[in-house]
Amino acid sequence: MPATPNGWVPERRFAAVENVPQWWDANPRLGVAYDLFGNGRTAIKAAVGRFVDKTSVTITQAINPITASINTVNRAWNDANGNLIPDCDLANRAANGECGAMANQNFGGTRVTTNYADDMIKGWGARGYNWDVTTELQHQLTNEVSVSAGYYRNWYGNRTVTDNTLVGPGDFDTFCVTAPSDRRLPGGGGYEVCGLADIKPAKFGQVNSVVTQASNFGDQRFVNDFFNVTLSTRFGSGIVFGAGIDTGRTVNDQCFDVDSPGAVASAQVPTALVTAQVGAGVFVTPTPHTATTINGQRTCRTVTPFGGQTQVKGFGSYPLPGDFVVSAVFQNIAGPPVTAEFSVPTAQVAQSLGRNLAGGVRTVVVPLVQPGTMFADRMTRLDLRVGKRLRLTDRVILQGNLNVFNVFNGAAVHVLNTTYGSNWQVPSRTQDGRMVQFSATLTY
Repeated sequence: MPATPNGWVPERRFAAVENVPQWWDANPRLGVAYDLFGNGRTAIKAAVGRFVDKTSVTITQAINPITASINTVNRAWNDANGNLIPDCDLANRAANGECGAMANQNFGGTRVTTNYADDMIKGWGARGYNWDVTTELQHQLTNEVSVSAGYYRNWYGNRTVTDNTLVGPGDFDTFCVTAPSDRRLPGGGGYEVCGLADIKPAKFGQVNSVVTQASNFGDQRFVNDFFNVTLSTRFGSGIVFGAGIDTGRTVNDQCFDVDSPGAVASAQVPTALVTAQVGAGVFVTPTPHTATTINGQRTCRTVTPFGGQTQVKGFGSYPLPGDFVVSAVFQNIAGPPVTAEFSVPTAQVAQSLGRNLAGGVRTVVVPLVQPGTMFADRMTRLDLRVGKRLRLTDRVILQGNLNVFNVFNGAAVHVLNTTYGSNWQVPSRTQDGRMVQFSATLTY
C-alpha cells in the first residue's frame, strides 16, 4: 500500500500484514444462589467470571504499518532570537541552527519501530483479561424492607509494556529534584523527588519499540476490592426509600524496570520539544518524566484508599394529599485526586544529573505529590422535586414538577489545575450552582 509523498518524506510502500491478532481464550463464568434458611427471605449469591479486553480492532489498527511507522518526531528548539520561528533546516535530522537532533531518526521511513511480540498478539490466553468475583447476602427484614451487603473483587492480567530494545536501564542517568517549600505541598515541601531518569546523550533518538507482556519484566498487579451495603424499602402507601454506601481500595503495583530505572514505560521524553509531523506543521508538546520516589515513597505502587472511593447515596419519594408527591436524591462523593506537575529547567536538573538533559531539552516535568495521597474536598449534593399529578382522561396523565437542584448550593471541585505554580489546585470546573427548574411529563 503506497503512502502519499509530501514535503517531509518521499512515497512509501508497505506490505500486507495478516493474522493480527490471533487469539484463543477460555472464559469460564459461574453463578450460584442459595436460600439460606429455606423460607425465601435470606439468600446468598456468588459469581465468578473471566472477561477479556475488547482490543482486537485497536490492536489491528495499531499494527497497521502506516500508523506504526514513525509519523511524528520530537526535537528540541531554542528560540535564541525570540522570533517564534525555528531558525534551522527542519528536514536535516541532525542538530543544526536553533534545533536539536530529531529524537527518532526513523521519522518518515518505512521501518516499523513499534512491533508487537508474539506472546502478546498470538496464542492461548495471550489477550488481556480480568477476573471478577462477586459475593452478596440479601435479607428481607419485613415485607417492606430489605437489606443487602456485598463484596466485589477484580484483578487484571496480561498487562503489556513497551520495551525499547535499543536501550536498557544502564543507558539512563538518574537525578533528584528538590520540591519547593510550599505549605500546600505535603509537609510544607522541601523534600527530595529522586529516581528520575534521563537517557544518556549517546543513546538519544535510538528507538525500536516492542509491545510485550509485562510479566517478562516483573509482576504487574491491578486489584480492586470493594464493599457495598444497601437498604431498600417499598411501602404500600407509595412511600419509597433507599440508601447505600460503596467503598473500596485499589492497588496498582508496577515496581519493575523495563527501559529506564524506576519506570515501567520506556517513554522518557522531556518537555519543550518541537514536533514535526508527516503532512503537517510544527508544534510544541510536553510529556512528563516518571519518578521513583517522592519524599522517600515509591511511586510505582499506587494505593487509592477507601476514603478516596467512598460514596454515600440515598433516594426517596413520599406521596402527599391532593396527588402531590415529593422526592429527593442525596449524594456524598469523594473529590478528585490532587497531583502536582512541576516544570524544572535543565540548569536545575544539571546540579544533580551532572549534565544538561539529553537532546538539548530545556525543561522536564516532575511529579511532586505521591499518587493516591491527596484529594479535593468531598462533594455533597441534595436534589429535591415536588410534583403534582393531573389526570386529564382515563389514559392521559399530566405531571408538573418543581425541581431544585443542588439545594445546598455546594461548589465542590470536579477538575483541578494540576500544573504546580501560583494557580495550582485552582478549579477549572466546579459543581453547578443551585438551580430551580419547572418541568412537565405527559403520559398516555
